[in-house]
Order: sequence, then C-alpha cells, then structure tokens
Amino acid sequence: MRAAEKVLWALAAAGTVLGIFGLVQRFTGGHVEAAYGSFIPWGLWVAIYAMLIGMSAGSFILAAAVHSLHFRELTPAARLALPLALATFIGGILAIWLDLGHPFRAWKLLLSTGFSSVMGWMAWFYLAYFLALCLLFWMVLVRRQDGAGSVRALGIVGILLALLFGGGEGALFGVVGARPFWQSGMTPVLFILEGLLSGTALVTFVTLLLEDTRTGATVTLGRLILGLLGLSILFEWAELSIGYYASIPAYADGLRLMLFGQFAWVFWGVHLGLGTLLPLALLLWAGRSRWAVATAAALVASTALSTKLNVVIPGLAVPEIQGLQDAYTGPGLSFQYFPTVMEWLVGLWIMGVAGLIFLAVYRLVAGPAAQTRGAEKPALQG
Repeated sequence: MRAAEKVLWALAAAGTVLGIFGLVQRFTGGHVEAAYGSFIPWGLWVAIYAMLIGMSAGSFILAAAVHSLHFRELTPAARLALPLALATFIGGILAIWLDLGHPFRAWKLLLSTGFSSVMGWMAWFYLAYFLALCLLFWMVLVRRQDGAGSVRALGIVGILLALLFGGGEGALFGVVGARPFWQSGMTPVLFILEGLLSGTALVTFVTLLLEDTRTGATVTLGRLILGLLGLSILFEWAELSIGYYASIPAYADGLRLMLFGQFAWVFWGVHLGLGTLLPLALLLWAGRSRWAVATAAALVASTALSTKLNVVIPGLAVPEIQGLQDAYTGPGLSFQYFPTVMEWLVGLWIMGVAGLIFLAVYRLVAGPAAQTRGAEKPALQG
C-alpha cells in the first residue's frame, strides 16, 4: 500500500470517527442544534449534497466517455472514476437524507410523487442513474468487459442519465419562483458544468496521487480541467454580469449579499481565488507538470463546496417580503446563517464515509493489486 493511500485511509477514518459525535446529536436532538430555521431552511448539508451529486455525475461522465470511446490513455483515471462516482453519490444521498425532517419517510418520494414535481422526477432519475452506475461498475471493474459493445452502449445511456439528473439538480433550484436569485434557465447548465469540473478535478487528483500515469495522460487531464474551468468562468460571468447590470431588486439583493456581504470572502477568496484563478494559472503556465496539475485539481475539488454555498445561502438569506425580519422574532426566525459545530461534524462524517467507500472499492477491485489479481484469473482457471 502506497504512503498516499495510507494517508487517505487515515483521513477518511478520522473524519468518520469525529463525525459520529455530530451524527449522534443529529439523531438525538433532531435539527435543534442546526443554525438553519424557518427563514433559511437549507444549509451546509444541502450544499454538500449538491456538491457530491455533481461530482458523481462528473466522474461518471468521464469514466463512461473513456470506456465508450476507448481512450486508452485515460484508462487508469476512468478506472478510479467509477468508484469515485459511486462513493460521492452515496455521500450526496446521505447528506440530503440527514437534512430531511423525517429521513425514514424518504422512500415515499418514489411511490407517492406527482409527475409535475421536479423533485419527484429527480428521485427516479437518481434511481435510474444509480442502476446504470452499478451496472457499468460491474461490467468494467468486476467482469473486466471493457471494450465490449454493451459497455459502450451503457456508457452512452449513462452519460445521458448523468446529464439529466445533473441538470435536474439545478432545476430543483431554478424552478423556485419565490427565490429570484435561483430562478434562471442558466442554473441547470451551471450545475452540469460545475459537476463536470469538480468531478474531473477529483478524479485527476486521486489518479495522480494513487496511480502511475504517463505524462500524456497528465497533460490530457490538465487540459480537460482547463477547458471546463474556462467554460465555467464564461457561463458564471454571463449569469452574474447580466443579473448585476439588470439590477432587478429581488435578484440584486442576493447577488450583493454574495459579493459584498458578511461572507463575501467565500466568493472572492475561496471560489474565485483558490478555486478558479490559482488553478487557472497553474494549468496555463505549468500544465505539463504532474505536481502542478495535481495541485490545480486538488484546489478545484476542495473548493467546490463554496460554489454550492454561494447558491444555497444567498438565495435564502434575503427576505421575501420587506420587513419580514422584523415582523416576527424567535428561535429559527433569522436571516443570518453560519453552520454550527454539529453541522460541520455531520458533514465531516459524510465526507469520511464517502472516502472509506472509495478506498475500500479501490483496494478490492480498482487498484493495481486488484487489477493484477483480475488479470491472473484466466490463467489460474486454465
């Protein structure tokens, strides 16, 4: 086992163990210890859910594209992308499940939903995507059928499903007419792009950390991140600049809160500085360097949460009616939000569990040792 893998095991295990304290608080005290309330009903866990689901879609699309197009140079990255897609999907579902008021009734969304409900459609998209992910995982990593026509066909179907539920996740926000900050046809597109970017970045970082990749594969992965980063900048600029110039009060208030409010450092420092400009500089000036590509990928992946927080919180922290913040007072009736220790601990537990799932799958079926065992099986059987 490589030193890097040992470090990842230690970090994932530590996050899971420490997070148990927050998990106990969540189930014994419900949502009482959380900072969200009646005015801001969504917080850190919804942002983690949106981030991880997007990463899963991005990782899966990368893996499916490589296996469908037989791009051998990126096979090591595609091999890790499937376990990452599985782990981040489970982590995202855990995050939104823990955010529910009655998590043990979540199954009713599949059986008691209306066809006019975007959330209802999303539940079925999630199920279809999960089945496609598990099937492709089984065919490529367990049965070693990479290159078969069925893998290519399933990969194409899976890409369509990933785009559907990645865009549908953005539509969950974009169709909320009461929240002008979210209501935009660009929202689903941005969610897809951000998922592709963060998923590709996560796969790239983990691949360069755990696998021996050639310079050509490193450069190709770096260029993929660079291209997706450029598209994300273009579309985000279009969304924010038009909204700022139009100055529609209901939208502009949320935008000003994100750009100049109490937590503006999340946008300018974390998202724009660490998550956009620094990776962009590394990829442009040192795109052939393994450490530069790995660092840029790590920065993009680790700051992905900021993009979702910048969507979720500003859209909720603006009063829907002028003076609403003064009309009623009491616990939970506040437009100020910052996650509590319990929320951070639960988020840490979710990340730790997702990490352990990935590492366990990597060790069993996706890592070099597992690939060697798989290659030896036909000879042993003969």
